[in-house]
Amino acid sequence: MRSTFFALTCFLLAGSAQAHLEKGVYSGLGLNGNPCSFEVIDIRFENGVKNPLNERVLIKLGSKELTLQHLPVLNVQDGTVQFTHEQLAAVEGTPTGGSAFVLKMNSTTHKPDSFVVLVDEWKDDTKTVGTCSSLQHL
Repeated sequence: MRSTFFALTCFLLAGSAQAHLEKGVYSGLGLNGNPCSFEVIDIRFENGVKNPLNERVLIKLGSKELTLQHLPVLNVQDGTVQFTHEQLAAVEGTPTGGSAFVLKMNSTTHKPDSFVVLVDEWKDDTKTVGTCSSLQHL
């Protein structure tokens, strides 16, 4: 009975917490007023389990393809496995640091509001942040 309740709870939470993304191009404006965009190529769930922790969104940003996911929030002491509700991200290590693409979701509509591209070259002590706001699905 306990496992059935747990499975039902996970199913209900997963259904309400999914990002509402559609395949296609999302376009917005950068800080300098220039247009910016990315394309959602595919949306899937690892192992066929519809849970935000398993959600994977394949996007194309320029010529680069990235797989976004809700980043896990783990608390070993409390025994919790949760996720970041309002963003999906792809993170990569680079030879001198790291980079990330963060898609920020609106907490009410669960649709994307903006994205941020971070490049943190900590070995060179250089950081670059690019933001694209007011996203619209074309």
